[in-house]
Amino acid sequence: MAVSLADYAGREQAYVKHVFFQEYLEVLAHKTASAYPHIVIVDGFAGPWQSANERFEDTSFGVGLAALRAAKESWKKQGRAVRMSAYLVERNKTAYAQLATVPPKYPDIEIKTYQADFLSVLPQILADLPKDTFVLFLIDPKGWRIQLNALKDMLARPNSEIIFNFMFDFINRAASIDDAKIIAGLDELIPHGSWRATLKAAQQAAGGTLTSEARKNILVGAFNESLGQLGGYSYVAETTVLRPLKDRPLYCLCYASRHRTGIKVFRDCQVKALHEQAAARAGARLKHTEATSGQNELFESLHDMGPDKLDAALKREKSAARDALLALAPEAPGTIKYEDLWPQVLSRHIIRLTELNALAGELRRSGELLFPDWEAGKRVPSDVTSVQRAPKSGLL
Repeated sequence: MAVSLADYAGREQAYVKHVFFQEYLEVLAHKTASAYPHIVIVDGFAGPWQSANERFEDTSFGVGLAALRAAKESWKKQGRAVRMSAYLVERNKTAYAQLATVPPKYPDIEIKTYQADFLSVLPQILADLPKDTFVLFLIDPKGWRIQLNALKDMLARPNSEIIFNFMFDFINRAASIDDAKIIAGLDELIPHGSWRATLKAAQQAAGGTLTSEARKNILVGAFNESLGQLGGYSYVAETTVLRPLKDRPLYCLCYASRHRTGIKVFRDCQVKALHEQAAARAGARLKHTEATSGQNELFESLHDMGPDKLDAALKREKSAARDALLALAPEAPGTIKYEDLWPQVLSRHIIRLTELNALAGELRRSGELLFPDWEAGKRVPSDVTSVQRAPKSGLL
């Protein structure tokens, strides 16, 4: 069952997060089940919090369970039996009392629940996971204080991916507080990336003040670097969830994978979630304006809102992706396989592979990129196609 915006009145940001989860988890569960006999979702901070229905379908774990169920049923119709499991952890006694009612609602999924601190129970969970299991770890803490190094064994586990909710709004404010405990907490959360020195240098270069977007790029960039180093991930990216009524980042969903297919699916799902976010925020703003203004003021406010900014942002990303294709392709006579090139671009920019493929075709027609073994009749490159940037002196 698809998540419904009607279940998220006043918490549109959670709707956006769950749209992304739903899109990604459905594809992930189905694809990985073709190669693995057992798929597991581990939700380390399950809740539930503020659920609007008795099946908890508007919670992260509820979205995950629905995805597992759909994939299990799909493969069953094709004659393949795949085990689907969920390990759900929640330390809050009141929330856990609700969580404990979940397993009977999903008899086709093996569900284990734990009333415990996630870090304390994590070693046992890792020990219980069979080696041939593919695991998605959802780390969505209710706050921001967590020792990333304490998650190293989890991050380094083979056959796994992670989605981590980086609480940017809180972390951004904490990064400006000169308090020993907060400083230590941030160092534990972001152990790599030299973000303090980078942030200080950027502030000085900007005359003392940085935009929220600039600070986000530094803080999230360092956190993603930490994820990559600790887990050995080839691809780490993020999608930003904005406040419903303000153009300010609330949190960032950081994603890490070792497989290029993962970053492809991530970008596909991210773009859809961003469009849903734009629509949800527009609706929230309309309701807010209607509740606080007269009708004439409502129409004036609609006019002031102007066109949605998402299309412009995606166009900028597309342009940057085009530049990245050119920059990352080696100059002739050097070559790179396209399957090694496109994941690098997708890991840096918000663009779907289908759009990037079209850009590659355009760059071939313009002569800026060369494809020595382009297959006849193809409009876009295949993974095994060789790519090289035309030399400055012109075509070979």
